[in-house]
Amino acid sequence: MSFLRIAPLAFLISSIAWAESDVCGNISNYQQIIACAESRSPEVVRAEASLKQKNAFKEASAQLRNPELSFETVTGSVNSGNITETDISLAFPIELGGKRSARKEVASGEAARAEAELFLAKASVRKKTILKLLRLRQFYTEQALVEESLETFTRLVKQYESRPLRSPEQDVSLTVYRIAKGEYGFKKMQYDEESAELESYFKVNVGLDLVTLRKSLSSSGAPWPKLNQGRDLAKSPVLAMLEADVSIAKAELAKAQGDSWPTLNIGPSAKFAKEGGQSYEQFGVNLSMPIPVLNLNGGNRAVAGASLQSAEVRKSLALRELQAEKLKLQKLYQSSVVILEQTPGGNALDKNHKRMESHFVKGVVPSSLVIEAHRSLVEFERTRNERESKAVEAYLDLQIIDGQPVEWKL
Repeated sequence: MSFLRIAPLAFLISSIAWAESDVCGNISNYQQIIACAESRSPEVVRAEASLKQKNAFKEASAQLRNPELSFETVTGSVNSGNITETDISLAFPIELGGKRSARKEVASGEAARAEAELFLAKASVRKKTILKLLRLRQFYTEQALVEESLETFTRLVKQYESRPLRSPEQDVSLTVYRIAKGEYGFKKMQYDEESAELESYFKVNVGLDLVTLRKSLSSSGAPWPKLNQGRDLAKSPVLAMLEADVSIAKAELAKAQGDSWPTLNIGPSAKFAKEGGQSYEQFGVNLSMPIPVLNLNGGNRAVAGASLQSAEVRKSLALRELQAEKLKLQKLYQSSVVILEQTPGGNALDKNHKRMESHFVKGVVPSSLVIEAHRSLVEFERTRNERESKAVEAYLDLQIIDGQPVEWKL
């Protein structure tokens, strides 16, 4: 593997290691978990490195070009006499047509785009980690319902199997309880697999197991926050990237127009000559520049102009799409919050479940109702949690669109 391939990898690994040591030590709450995942993200590290590079380009683009020194000396003889001539000239490049300012604008636009990309990279990692933590809290509630249902059907199966004589109805009940026991055994396996997936994610991205993570989460979430309807899209990172594209396109057009003008090289000149016993000194000005007679850079100007129009069209379309997306997310969040606040969950659902459990064990309800009640509880909790996740994701997406810090109280 060549050095050019090893160097970026080594830089990435060292950057991640430094970031981990800074924010991933002694994690005690979910905010630190999110910050740790952000610092360990390769996407964030790459985006930060890209921003540093673009800022360095911005400084480099503002540098002035160095003058050129020309020196020539010749020696010869004429009619047995020695002749020496020395020419010295110093030429300062003068870029006409705003070439230097155009380069600065291109570099500034690229730095602005890199800054927006860094925000989006951090926002993406924070959003994913928040949703994973939310799912982890939901997971334990759903898993408990499934395990309790499995225990209930296991007890009912044992209870019916222990009877020496069973009526036809009891035989049917035993059969359906065995089927239900098997069904919830499969459900438990699915939750065990999801638990392994969640633990793998947090092990890789945070370095913690689920037991430690669970201590950082509350049993229930905070009240649903209100949406700020007055925010516009002025701080949207997506719009900032498109605005940066427009700025870059404008600067590229200005650069193409500037390239139609020549770069002057002008400065003082001196000539020293010595012939026989006499010396001569001459001083003047040197000037050189390309003559734009074959082309005026019309092709590049046309390409840059078309690129500018394309960037402006993309920005205009994206603005309308962002407005529509924001309105859709607001409606989704608000409607989800209304239904979630009206439906039971958490402790209330657990109390109902325990009250029903006592009736099931006593055998005062038919087997069909026992099975349907458990299935309804489990499916309701799963559906409710899916809606909660969608509402939280919509809120986080709105924060990203508005260019706000991606935060959620867990």
